[in-house]
Amino acid sequence: ANEVERIVKLFANGGVDKVRLTGGEPLLRKDLPEIISSIAAQPTISSVGITTNGITLSRHLPSLVNAGMTHANISLDTLDASKFEEITRRKGLHKVLKAIEDACAVLPQGHVKINCVVMKGFNDNELRDFVDLSKDLPVDVRFIEWMPFNDNGWNNDRFLSYASMMDRIISDGNGDDKDIVPSMKGLGPFDLERLVDGENDTTKWWQAAGHKGRLGFITSMTEHFCGTCNRVRITADGQLKVCLFGSAEVSLRDAMREGASDTDLGLIVRAALQKKKFALGGHGNAEGIKKANNNRPMTLIGG
Repeated sequence: ANEVERIVKLFANGGVDKVRLTGGEPLLRKDLPEIISSIAAQPTISSVGITTNGITLSRHLPSLVNAGMTHANISLDTLDASKFEEITRRKGLHKVLKAIEDACAVLPQGHVKINCVVMKGFNDNELRDFVDLSKDLPVDVRFIEWMPFNDNGWNNDRFLSYASMMDRIISDGNGDDKDIVPSMKGLGPFDLERLVDGENDTTKWWQAAGHKGRLGFITSMTEHFCGTCNRVRITADGQLKVCLFGSAEVSLRDAMREGASDTDLGLIVRAALQKKKFALGGHGNAEGIKKANNNRPMTLIGG
């Protein structure tokens, strides 16, 4: 926890104002409220969020919000209970859905997001059902293009692009897959309105007519946003990654434990940033990332 606080101070002094704690699963940390409190206490930090599977979020919400948590991202790839159990190896979809409702009740609008990685043949028949979640709840639903990482079995045959997702949501044409009904509940097409994205946003924002929440698309593979990306990641073992898709890492943990000063750490971070590739870790496209096969699994990077 002390090392986390030191790293946050370092980046806050460099201009960072948003911090998100991911995983693995951050709710497994018993000292998570204390970590959040130490981050929120930094005068220049305006946003402290977590990314969680949501299973135990409801019971932790009071302590996390009291500690200073401002945002919650909940990873949820299916609304089908049997598929949920298949991929998570546990029951609990109802707990995640309850956690989404509970988070929306205590956090401001736009501060609760659902992250859904879309895969052809797995959950592409649920797109409209996910959109429907934003009707009565002030929750932002984000569809994420499936990205290649070590050991995740990425292949182009199961990849569904932003354009194809949109087609399934707004029309019954369904492109080349006219046999796919993009709703388990039989929902019809939605009328979507394009919204204004933030200056450094990774999400293309839309909203369905009459809905409280927004609908977003993270289009890393087909329409990357690398030119405006201002995010860096620190892995659980203290490695700095300046690009999600790059294999280059530098250990801030080892530097700290070897006695590096804050000035030294700042120089290490600047040197790493200066070596950042223009786009997609220098791999060109999704197939290039897959072929390189030199990155960590996403579970070891933090999502």
